[in-house]
Amino acid sequence: MTGTIHAPQGQEERLAVGHYLSVIRTRLLPISIFTILCTLLTLLIVLSQTPIYRATATLLIESNQKSAVSIEEVVGIDTTAKEYFQTQFEIIKSNRVAQRVIDKMDLINHPEFNSTLVEPTGYSAKIAEQFNSLLGKISFFNQYLEEPGIVEASLSDEVTKTKVLEEFKSRMSIISVSKTQLVKISFESKDAVLSATIANEIGNAFIENSLESKIVATELATNWINSRLLELKQKLQQSEQALLAFLEEQKLIDDRGIDALTSTELANLTERLSSATERRIASQSLYSALRGKNADLASISSLSQISNHPQVTNIRLAEIEAEKRVSELSKRYGPKHDKMIQAKAQLASVQQRAEKVVTKLISGIQQELYRAQRQEELLRQELASKKDEFQELGIVKREYDALKREVDSNAKLYDLFLTRQKETSATSDFTTANARFTDSALIPLEPAKPQKKRIVMISFVASLFSAILAALLLDSLRNTISDSSDFEEKIGLVPLASLPKVKGIRGSNPLFKLDKANAKLARLYLEKIDSLRTTLLLNQGQDKYAKVINVTSSLPNEGKTSVAMQLARSFSKLEKVLLIDTDLRRPTVYLELNLPRSQAGITNFVHSGISFEECIASPATADFDVALSGIATSSPHETLSHKKFHQFIDTALEKYDRVIIDTPPSLLVSDCLIVGKLVGHMVLVVKAHSTKLSTARTAIDQLHRHNIALDGVVLNSVSTSLSSVHEKYHYSYYHE
Repeated sequence: MTGTIHAPQGQEERLAVGHYLSVIRTRLLPISIFTILCTLLTLLIVLSQTPIYRATATLLIESNQKSAVSIEEVVGIDTTAKEYFQTQFEIIKSNRVAQRVIDKMDLINHPEFNSTLVEPTGYSAKIAEQFNSLLGKISFFNQYLEEPGIVEASLSDEVTKTKVLEEFKSRMSIISVSKTQLVKISFESKDAVLSATIANEIGNAFIENSLESKIVATELATNWINSRLLELKQKLQQSEQALLAFLEEQKLIDDRGIDALTSTELANLTERLSSATERRIASQSLYSALRGKNADLASISSLSQISNHPQVTNIRLAEIEAEKRVSELSKRYGPKHDKMIQAKAQLASVQQRAEKVVTKLISGIQQELYRAQRQEELLRQELASKKDEFQELGIVKREYDALKREVDSNAKLYDLFLTRQKETSATSDFTTANARFTDSALIPLEPAKPQKKRIVMISFVASLFSAILAALLLDSLRNTISDSSDFEEKIGLVPLASLPKVKGIRGSNPLFKLDKANAKLARLYLEKIDSLRTTLLLNQGQDKYAKVINVTSSLPNEGKTSVAMQLARSFSKLEKVLLIDTDLRRPTVYLELNLPRSQAGITNFVHSGISFEECIASPATADFDVALSGIATSSPHETLSHKKFHQFIDTALEKYDRVIIDTPPSLLVSDCLIVGKLVGHMVLVVKAHSTKLSTARTAIDQLHRHNIALDGVVLNSVSTSLSSVHEKYHYSYYHE
């Protein structure tokens, strides 16, 4: 399982606190001297400063202003908007308000704001004058000392005004009170009375500026309304003249004649056409009914349309009487009786009369149908003709309406502007302020700056803590190991070897190029590596993994990989050596040996089933073989704990005389401990002038807690002067 290895905290923290207190006690005298000097210096500086007074006035910005001028709706600021207060706040800080106060109080001629009015005196002024004179004699500086051509006498006043304005604004502070409409106006000055006066004048200047802005806005709006009123009056007159000309051209008084003519004639024609159509339909229906019946009086009389006709009624009654008489006589007399013959003759005469009446009725109804059809057709033609005329009248009506709307809109707009113009003229001399004082600035009784007691106290505390921090920092910087004797004294162990610091050490010769300037140091480094090899051989145990050398360090960049590679180089002179890179998180061996990153390695052997031989690489620049880390994996601790990794180490021991393992740093992850538990022992690399004592102790204690034997410590990058290299080299040479 991957994880960070933590050192025990209880005892470690108590030791750290005791150590810090010891450092402070040791350096108590310099800490005290530094603190006292800094405090005295601060006190002298504070006492030499001129006291600055601050006066504050409080201004209330009104949100709902009463306005007697309706034009304010057009040209005024929306006081209901949320940005209104921020806008007023920025106006108070504006250059215009500040310049108004400067001009009113003639601050441009005040020495506190215009530095040109103060003549420099004293020894420092003389030195500055002599220095400028000296530089002026050197042509190289003339171009920088000469005033630019654009800054002539005509612009000097503007420059002075700008500087005075900047000085004035630097002393002014405007602060809005949260969740209120209050604004605090503060001003700082060497003169207490002047500070209060200017703070009040800033508020007055803001109020006056707002009133002037309103007056100017009202005047501008009035002028604009007047000019616009003339334009609208001309447009109204033009539209009225166009309407009158149109009425004269069409010979109309107004649109009511057009509407009356159109509605009356159309309604009359439509009504007449409807009546004619009804008559034609009735006549046609009656005529069709008569034509469809037999030409006898009885069948015709059954029609409801002619049943009430007088002639038909009389004939029908006469026929009924005649038929009744014939029926009565037929009961008494025979058919040849005179009375029977007379009655039948009378009945026949009535029937003849009925036929003539029916014929006349049919002919009359037919004539009536023809007249109704003709009248309907004429009315339809008349209506169609009138509709064409009415369409022309509609075009005239639309033109009239357009002209009338133009007149009405111009009249309404003219009346609106005329009303606004009269209101503005009547109330142009009435203005209301948008702010008022709630508290005027009072003359301050005590200076606001410098706050002597506070500054001296802060200086004392800051200097004390700075001195303590510097002492602890120096101690922490020195809390490292410098050489083997220092290591033995502080840790209680004698290092297996002390490797000198050689610029450019990477791997072994020819794995790195020896710098000619450091050739002696490089040869000493290699001699030390060979001496380390001898020591490890002499101390070699008899267990299963005795021929395995496990190299680690407490933290990265301490040189464990270089030491492992150098040991591989040294052992390769005597034995067949395999170097294994188990730093699966940040492998670097392949870079040092110029091997491809894709070279199969441990992870391939464990997870991909690749054979042992496929995981071995033989660098062209080395006399030993290398087993790289392999493909990247998300669980290095599982890979190193896998039984196949144990198998890999066992196979390596069978095929090689010596196996050297480069493991990850021990204090960062638990990978190192997994390999250490497997092998049972480990060599710790400590970097001189870099690794802290607490770090080295923690790494050693960690190995002991996990029952991993410490083969020894290699002190790396020990500073060695070139003057002593020759003696050390020969000493190591003759005592190897």
